[in-house]
This record gives sequence, C-alpha cells and structure tokens, in this order.
Amino acid sequence: MTDILFLPIDINLTGFDFTQFDNSIQLTAFNPYWNSSVITDDTVIKNKFNLILEQLPFTKITVLTYKEQKSIVKEHVDVHPEMKLHENELSHIRLNEPSGYRFVISGATDAIEVFNGYEWVTARAPQIPCCYVLNATGTKHRIKEDLGRRTIYVRGFLDEEKHLKLLSNSYDMYKEYAIKNLVDVYQTK
Repeated sequence: MTDILFLPIDINLTGFDFTQFDNSIQLTAFNPYWNSSVITDDTVIKNKFNLILEQLPFTKITVLTYKEQKSIVKEHVDVHPEMKLHENELSHIRLNEPSGYRFVISGATDAIEVFNGYEWVTARAPQIPCCYVLNATGTKHRIKEDLGRRTIYVRGFLDEEKHLKLLSNSYDMYKEYAIKNLVDVYQTK
C-alpha cells in the first residue's frame, strides 16, 4: 500500500449532516487558499462527528480543521519537516503512508490533481461527501478552482494494524479511483 498516493476510504457517512459545521465554526484566514478553523472537541461531540472519526484508525488526533476554499490551491505537499509537529509525528506519518485523511463535505468530485511521479492526474471521488487518504509527506497535489469547497483535514497518530486493514478494504472497494506512485515504474524501465 505504500505506493498509494490517493484513495477514497470506505467508511459510513450515511445520515451525517455536514452542514452543521457551517454554523458552529468561526472561520479565520489560514492562508491565501483557505478560510480555516480548528474543530474543537465540543464541536465534534455537538455535531456527532465523533461517530465518523471513530471509524478512522487514529489513536491520537493532532490536527482537526475545517476549511473553505477561497482560490485555486497551488502545488504543495501537506506535511513537511519545516512544520510544527508533535514529537515523532513526522516519522510516524512517513512510516504509515498514505496517512493523510481528508473529508470533502461539498464541492466537485474531480477538483484534486495529484502528481504520480510522471504526470498530473485528476483524483476522482466516488461521491460527495467522501473521505479519502493522501500520501501526506510525499504527494504533490493541487486543487482546481472550486470556490466554497468545504473540507475537513485530520492528522495524527495511527493504529498501524487498523490503518492497514482500512486501506486494504478501501482499495478493494475503490481500486478504480486509486492513484499510485509511478516513479519506480519509470525508473526501472
């Protein structure tokens, strides 16, 4: 699974009302691309988002943010050594890639583009809302203009066994949506 750059995640989002986040969170300027705010524990419980988070393999969540897209998001990698991270968090994330869990609450199913080591590929979600995982430390990606796109970003420490099982089950369900790293393929030819 270490060659996976993007993969939709097979969890149950049925019946969850993501619009509740609109009224419960005050947005502040995060960067030129997003309005963003931290989702507090109180907001998680109030909106019953814990029922969604419990389906993910986190043992400790270090970052949980709500974002609304303001402009085209330029090419970037989500997690890098220059960031402020918890002790051993960067090495833990690297060892468990792909490990960047995200939710798309509203927006286009084809707004994300991922660089597979050879070319830019459009990442497609099977539906919105959805959850997906991205290689957070090595995948260059960008987001087309999808103004008002609403997402939730989750980062932290994972139960490795549960994480691998969820990835395997999700791959079985969504393999046609998976984007893999092609660098090794092209280097060996």
